[in-house]
Amino acid sequence: KMAKPVVFVIGASGNIGSATVLALSAKYSDKVEIRAGVRNPDKADKLKAIAGVTVVKAEMGEEVELPKTLEGVDALLIVTPGIEHQAPISIKTAEVAKAAGVKFIAVAGGATGPSVGAPMAEIVETVSNLGVPYTILQLPMFVDNYWGLKGGIVGQSSIFSPVDPTKPFATVVVEDAGKAAAAILADPQKHAGKSYDLISESHTYNDVAAAFSEVLGKEVKYVRVPYEATKKAMTDMGAPEYQVTALTEAYQLIDSGSPVMNPANIGDFTAITGEQPTTLK
Repeated sequence: KMAKPVVFVIGASGNIGSATVLALSAKYSDKVEIRAGVRNPDKADKLKAIAGVTVVKAEMGEEVELPKTLEGVDALLIVTPGIEHQAPISIKTAEVAKAAGVKFIAVAGGATGPSVGAPMAEIVETVSNLGVPYTILQLPMFVDNYWGLKGGIVGQSSIFSPVDPTKPFATVVVEDAGKAAAAILADPQKHAGKSYDLISESHTYNDVAAAFSEVLGKEVKYVRVPYEATKKAMTDMGAPEYQVTALTEAYQLIDSGSPVMNPANIGDFTAITGEQPTTLK
C-alpha cells in the first residue's frame, strides 16, 4: 500500500490555517496525511482535537529545526503572517521548504498587507522563481471581521467606517478560503502554476448594513466617519502603526474603485471546490 502524501500547513493556528486543517480533515483525510505546524503545540488544543491531524512544532522563517520538520512533505501551505515583516519570513520559509525537498508550495496572503499588496507581490515573485511547483492564493477582506462591528451595532444600531458605502469590494469567508486551500493541497498537480483570487462575495457597506438589519430585525445604519478619526480610534485601541496604515490604504483603494480591492474575477472558489461560496446572510 502506497504511503499517503503528506500535507503540511504552517501557520496552522491562525484563521486561514485552522480553517484549511479543518477542511482537510473533513474531506481529504482518507487521501492525505495532515500535519499542522504551529509555534507552540502546547497551545494548539483545538487543532489536536481535529480528527486525523498531527500537530507539529514549526516556526516560520526558522532555519535550524524547520528543514528537518519539512522533510518528506509533499505539499506545503504557507499562510503569510499578519506581521510587519511578512515578506522576508514567508520567503525564508519557502526557501527552507525547497531545500528540504518539499514538492509543492501554496502561499495564501492578502492584498491588505503593509502598503497594500507589496509584500505579497515580493513573496509571489520569489516563490514563482524557486523551481518548485506552486499555487498563489490571494485573499481579500475577511467577512469574519464584521464581528468586530458588534459594539456599534449593539450599542448604537450603527456601523462606523470611513469607507464610501456605495463602493463594492471583494470579501472571503474564512471557512471558504480553508475549503479552497484544502482542495489545492489534496490535488497539487491540478493547480500548479496558478494564481487564484479567493472570493466569496463582492458587496458594499450599504449591503452589510442591510444584511445586519434584516438578520437582527432592526434598522442598522451606516455612519461614515472621517479617516483621521478612524486612524485615531485604531491607534487608541493599540493597533500598530503599520496595521493602521495598511487598513487605511485598503479602505482608500475601495473608495477609488481600485481592482486591487475588487477583482473582476470572482469565480475561482467554485472552480476549485465545485461548491457555491458563502453569501453575507
